Amino acid sequence: MVSLLTVAPCRTPFIKFYCKMHKNSLTLAFLDILLCFFTDFFFFFVYNLRMNVRESIKSTAISVLPICVIVLLLHVTVTPLPASEAIAFTVGSALVILGLGLFLLGMNLAIMPVGSFLGAALTRTRKIFFILGAGAVVGFIITVAEPNLLILARQAESVTGAITTPVMILVVAIGVALSVVIGLARSIFQISYRLIMLIMYGLAFLLAIKVHPTFVAMAFDSGGATTGPLTVPFIIALGIGAASVRGDKEAHDDSFGYTGLTVAGPVLVVIAYAFILALQGRGGLPEQLPETIIPPEMNLSIMGTYVPVLLQSFKNVAFSVSPFVLILLFFNVTLLKLPPKQMRRIIIGIIYSYFGLVIFFTGTDTGFIPAAFRLGTLLGQLSYHWILVPIGCVAGAVVVCAEPSTWALVEQVEDLSGGNIRKSVMLVSLAIGVSLFIGLAMLRIILGFSVWVFLIPSFIITFILTLFAPPLFIAIAFDSGSVASGPMSSTFVLSLALGASTGLQGNPAIDAFGLIAMTSLSPLISIQILGILFKKKQEKLEKKGEK
Repeated sequence: MVSLLTVAPCRTPFIKFYCKMHKNSLTLAFLDILLCFFTDFFFFFVYNLRMNVRESIKSTAISVLPICVIVLLLHVTVTPLPASEAIAFTVGSALVILGLGLFLLGMNLAIMPVGSFLGAALTRTRKIFFILGAGAVVGFIITVAEPNLLILARQAESVTGAITTPVMILVVAIGVALSVVIGLARSIFQISYRLIMLIMYGLAFLLAIKVHPTFVAMAFDSGGATTGPLTVPFIIALGIGAASVRGDKEAHDDSFGYTGLTVAGPVLVVIAYAFILALQGRGGLPEQLPETIIPPEMNLSIMGTYVPVLLQSFKNVAFSVSPFVLILLFFNVTLLKLPPKQMRRIIIGIIYSYFGLVIFFTGTDTGFIPAAFRLGTLLGQLSYHWILVPIGCVAGAVVVCAEPSTWALVEQVEDLSGGNIRKSVMLVSLAIGVSLFIGLAMLRIILGFSVWVFLIPSFIITFILTLFAPPLFIAIAFDSGSVASGPMSSTFVLSLALGASTGLQGNPAIDAFGLIAMTSLSPLISIQILGILFKKKQEKLEKKGEK
């Protein structure tokens, strides 16, 4: 772009006076660069706002509107909502669509490129300990700021009484740091992904023999809670960047599996911590668990409902985004040294992501969560409460398609597979798997049996399928399991389950643990089955080509 200060009509009287007074070419150059930077910044921001936001909002609306249809159908048939909550849900849905659209645009401009640049730059240094140490620090910092983990940690403290919120966050963050280190080591030393997952989960199940079932469910839920809207795209891109430096045939497959490891690490570390507590005689639950009270009808007002939540969202999202910004600034000065044009794009992407997440969480907190909890409570109080199972199936299918992290993953899969694995096929496979397992989770709430009934068979089937599925699909399956349990699952579906348990007069805190784990387990099976079918199709095409 031509400098605005080199064009005479563009020079304001103030700038001409300032430069005349100082007669300093350096001052003129500084003002020239500064004005050009902000001019480029403004026009690039407006251009992207007009050209890309509309497309992003359109794609997210297609995902979120089915949830609105489910709530509307239940509202006009079996479980009518109070008028104020119905209005709040409608407004919240609009906010979720807008916020999710802005976030996806920001993700493509900032989060994904930074992760890819950093992964590639770290690997190029060829300093093993520096690569692993930097990866551990990045994983730890991002996890500490994850809002989904904070919600789960508070719930864990209220239920168990043995793990405080700060300790829970610290333990899970250590687990993610361990996962990132293992993932980078896998890319560098080309270690089998199947072997890594078998060892990590095998060790977790071995330790879990001495651990209370609620702690086990909580551990698996903690793995799902770490994979939020900031963590997933960044870690996926980090893995892609690290694997891209190698350039061999296996590097493509090693691009995936990082977020799957991000689930396995916290599971193992949390169970190990619970195992230590059990050895010390502190591994049980308190005798009296907290009860969940059905909230009164919402008093809807802009100042009383939306402003406090909006302000809290600004604070929470700033806390979540700030570690990413600090990581970017530190590594850009020391390692990346990105050009100014690229930095402008990244800054704009961060702005989009920040405001998108603020709007998204405001919509979920004011509309999705209250409506889902109320619906679950009303459904649980029905004489035919078995209807929770099919409703859970439908809700699971549509919610996984509305996850911000799901879209990040399926877009990366389609791009890196050269279009061979289409987004639509991935989304259908994820929807089927999550639908089935959410239905089973609702059945567990109704019947009240142990989470082990689902965990053990699911992992046995998962690791049997790894013997037949292509390595690429194994890694994608574990990645898909992590992204399926994002903010939409932890808001709408989890709130629906909490409400259902309350309506059935169960213990919502205990019944809720395990739902996120079951959500993350389903893609491990469905995506590997898709991989086996894809492999057979490829073999048939190769045979036809030979003939």
